[in-house]
Amino acid sequence: MPSSLPTQESNGAAAPDGPRRVPLTEGDRKNASYSVPNLQMALEGLHQDGMVILRDIVDPEHCDRVYQHMIADRDRILETRHKGESTYNQGVKSNILQCAPFTKPGLLYDDFYFNPFVIQVMNAYLGEKPKWVMTTGNNALKGTGGLRQPVHKDTRFRHPKCPFLVIANTALVDFTMENGATEFWLGTHAYSDETCQTVISPESIKHDESVKKPQKVGNPACPIRPEAVEARRLIRPPIQATMKKGDVMLRDFRCWHAGMPNNTEQDRIMVAQAWMAPWYPNYEVRMKIPISQAPYFLGKGRKMEVVCDLVTDEEVENFQHWDNFAFDPTHFLDYYNTTTKNYRYPFQY
Repeated sequence: MPSSLPTQESNGAAAPDGPRRVPLTEGDRKNASYSVPNLQMALEGLHQDGMVILRDIVDPEHCDRVYQHMIADRDRILETRHKGESTYNQGVKSNILQCAPFTKPGLLYDDFYFNPFVIQVMNAYLGEKPKWVMTTGNNALKGTGGLRQPVHKDTRFRHPKCPFLVIANTALVDFTMENGATEFWLGTHAYSDETCQTVISPESIKHDESVKKPQKVGNPACPIRPEAVEARRLIRPPIQATMKKGDVMLRDFRCWHAGMPNNTEQDRIMVAQAWMAPWYPNYEVRMKIPISQAPYFLGKGRKMEVVCDLVTDEEVENFQHWDNFAFDPTHFLDYYNTTTKNYRYPFQY
């Protein structure tokens, strides 16, 4: 198992850095719950590295069926929503937000949306009954070699310095170095704040028109400042997180990352769920769930809360492929916007 810091291999050489990968034992599968050692491994990965990979917890056949649907729908999305470079994810013409189908009952799978292992880890990391508040997807388009995203966080606000949001990414295909396995800067979730980010400007808003929520000039922007990137590189360089089809990656929302070029002739797609801590004061972000599928999404008696509005199939389709989500706090803004720092990091940029 890779540790959060290099370890010694049997020949005395340093083992390569990388995320923890939690195995799925037959006992865990039978019980639909991790054993204590495997749960601890997942939590250590999130707390120390800011991400962890849960292996083999989604049926590969389910991944294949959802993938084929999304591939068939990709060209329509590109034609109707992505006319120019600035409408792509992070303003780079290699990556689009493309959600899994919510309106197709034959493609709604419990191991995608109500996975017991994800729910178990989220309860332990974020608090009892975490909130499922958003689903989207990420497609690294085929044949986009040479195009990568800037190193960034997904926060455009002064975020908490503790776990408050996790993204669960399900790999629909194998993620390799060749097809754009995501670059991660492990540990940055715990050792950086908004001062490492660039600042939203009128120019940056024009550069990334995929964001449909209003952005405030002067707030933190997603990209990390170049000098912060180079300072962190000296401490812990980035890695690319390879995965197998059916693996799920859990990413603390504060962790630096970047989409990488896809040099193959097959799109690399992952489906994402956003899990929010029950205490976190954002009371506005909500999924759009098709009322036609309400019994499926709202009929699961699990240790979680589904935060959603019930709308028509058409509204779901119009909503779900855009960056419509905003995770900044909606209450206690005097604290979030004006409080002085009550923490100190081991290094400053």
